[in-house]
Amino acid sequence: MLGRRQGTSLLPVLAATCAPGIISPTGTYRMLWDLLGLLFILWDTFMIPMQVFDFEKDAFLSSMDWVTLFYWTLDMIQSFFTGYFQEGVQVMEFRRIVPNYLKTWFVVDLVVIGPEWFTSFSPDGFGLDGVGIGRILRLGRAMRVLRLLRLLKLRRIVDALLELVESEYTFTVINLLKLLFAVLVLNHVIACVWYLVGRQTMLAGLHNWFEMSGEYVDDQIYMYFTSLHWSLTQFTPASMNVSAANRSERVTSILVLFFAMVAFSSIVGHITASMAHLQNLRGAQMKQFWLLRKYMKQRHIRRELQLRITKFLEYKAQKEHDTVHSSSVLILEQLSEPLRKELSYETVVHWIATHPFFSAVNSKMPVFMHRLCHSALIEIALASGDIVFTAGHEAKQMLFIKQGDLQYIGLNRIVLEPALQQQESFVEPALWVSWRHMGDCKVLSPGELIGICNDIFAKEMCLHHLPWSFCKMYAVEFCERLNAIAPEDLSDVLREDDVGTSKMVDKALEEFFPETPEASVQTGRQKGFHWKTGRTSFAFIELKRLSDINTIFVERKRESRMRM
Repeated sequence: MLGRRQGTSLLPVLAATCAPGIISPTGTYRMLWDLLGLLFILWDTFMIPMQVFDFEKDAFLSSMDWVTLFYWTLDMIQSFFTGYFQEGVQVMEFRRIVPNYLKTWFVVDLVVIGPEWFTSFSPDGFGLDGVGIGRILRLGRAMRVLRLLRLLKLRRIVDALLELVESEYTFTVINLLKLLFAVLVLNHVIACVWYLVGRQTMLAGLHNWFEMSGEYVDDQIYMYFTSLHWSLTQFTPASMNVSAANRSERVTSILVLFFAMVAFSSIVGHITASMAHLQNLRGAQMKQFWLLRKYMKQRHIRRELQLRITKFLEYKAQKEHDTVHSSSVLILEQLSEPLRKELSYETVVHWIATHPFFSAVNSKMPVFMHRLCHSALIEIALASGDIVFTAGHEAKQMLFIKQGDLQYIGLNRIVLEPALQQQESFVEPALWVSWRHMGDCKVLSPGELIGICNDIFAKEMCLHHLPWSFCKMYAVEFCERLNAIAPEDLSDVLREDDVGTSKMVDKALEEFFPETPEASVQTGRQKGFHWKTGRTSFAFIELKRLSDINTIFVERKRESRMRM
């Protein structure tokens, strides 16, 4: 029989596409490039205010000027080819990137880089003595202060790098260091301004604070640290021998004091809050463990159980500290439904796609894999010695080992070798037949499991006839393999050598997905496919539940028992 059907539109799979030559704003290359830019911004922040000291420019300083100039020129060029985010969506189209850059950072970059190239080719550097040109170039060198406008980019770069930090403790420490660094930079700039005011008043022949420094006026390094010392005293209740000696210095002192009063109180408040937050991160957990020990002691819990409970909770607390669950991130509730499915998919697909059946679903029908990862999966935490299940209980989910080792003991009391380990799956029959556990499963080391609930799995896969029919064909093959196993050899752990899962999946794929891919839901729309004769014809049978196929397994088992 030959048929052709048109499918309805399905949930699209979100995928970020990158045009050739366009740089991703979140890629590794861009992160490393921005990190280098961060170092150059810090270099400029330190060196530009130091120009007031008229240090002799050596080969290293000249080389750094050229290196930073070439870097920011290349950065300006790259900005025409670097994607950006608009309303939470990554934009990677050249025709949209260029106008966006021209409207945002282009003017700032041009104002900063233009004078730098102009002053880099100073006639003084070639031994020329231009009168009018010399004045223009001195003005150009003064315009190097415009390089500090790059501080506006500092927050964007730091925020991009902070996105790589996963630990809340580390994030808080970094914020604390940022505040301390801000205090240092402010005092560095104020120290340079204070030195400039004193130098100008000295050149004007006025009494100035330089005279209070004694015989070290010509030692510029000493004068810098003296200025820095004075700057720090304006932020703290400290004193020193240097103070304002003329009108200009007095006005400067008043302005700095007023600024320090506002800025320092704000910075100290943030530092205090960060320190308190660091203490709370540890203090709340320590209090809970203290209450736990008191609780168990008052109820005379035996020592062995106390240790098991405490050690597991310590392990669990560390895991919770290192791993953030979606339930803890309240802002995720604001995500759209497609983005939630995409996030759930990326979180767990690499664990369950190790099974051939789900690997096939992921490659041929990714839309339904997204739905399964979002709604049918649960995570189960395990402690050493925990019992996962015991023989005779009804199985309601297929399990995947995310972490840890498990021991399985069959009805014949034989321990399965080798033990169940990470990325292995078991209890697959729970998805296809009415199944009761055929043994006991115990946890050997702390870990986590991922479970696929059979009811939700069936509900999601029956939404479209293509995955539903694929599941039914695989289920029939799976039941036949189960029927071929002697009753005394049935187990919850069916490895590749036991049932040949890969062969069953390949057989089903050959029926539904011939070499010419006329059937696909990759793009969320079925383009049409050809039905083959034979076993595929039962795909038109409408079953209310996938467990209706259980009758095949049950009837054949009943027949085998009657023969015995």
